[in-house]
Amino acid sequence: MASPRSNPSAVRNSVPILETLKGFLGQADKVKVFEVASGTGEHAKLFCNYFAAASWEPTEYDESHMDDIKAHCKHLKNVKAPKVLDISKDLSEWGFAPTHLGKYDVGICINMIHITPIECTYGLFRNMSKLLATGGLLFTYGPYAVDGVISPQSNIDFHNSLRQRDPRWGLRDVYHLKEMSEKEGMKLEMVIDMPSNNKTLVFRRLPPDSDTERSVREMSIKSVEAR
Repeated sequence: MASPRSNPSAVRNSVPILETLKGFLGQADKVKVFEVASGTGEHAKLFCNYFAAASWEPTEYDESHMDDIKAHCKHLKNVKAPKVLDISKDLSEWGFAPTHLGKYDVGICINMIHITPIECTYGLFRNMSKLLATGGLLFTYGPYAVDGVISPQSNIDFHNSLRQRDPRWGLRDVYHLKEMSEKEGMKLEMVIDMPSNNKTLVFRRLPPDSDTERSVREMSIKSVEAR
């Protein structure tokens, strides 16, 4: 196997993100994690060296990164084989059954929301609401707008450059993400300022507040498990 590729952004932000996770998880025993947009796998490598008892399930849209993830994490027994995933698709269309469906403690999505169409963000919340156990946490990381304002100028320039590359991309507003999460039975609990004008958003999976939501969630889980 060739040497795995490295993502300079992942190298820079891995330690600050790990410190944030430690503040919520400590050294949690046997925490079950589902990662969306794993990229080269360098986040999983660092995080799983610290959370040695975690069960980590990496996924990535770009199939060419499968070998990178495998190579970076080859000595880590707690990292499962990576899966190719288009998060915009409903869980029932994934083609594989997540290991701990409806029982994950943590979801992680780093630097995806601003460089994908909005359908991927809708899919992230829709599917995480089915993957996470009640009380489970979703961490997203990246640059965001706040109440319609992008700052500082470097983030404005970055947003404009993303729009030029693909008009469907760009920095999303925290308020809109909060609204999206609430429609899927989740709650934005905390916004944490991070280095380089980024933020970590922390969402919690709420208990089903109606028989309808509970029924839909159980049917979704059963349909995947039956395949």
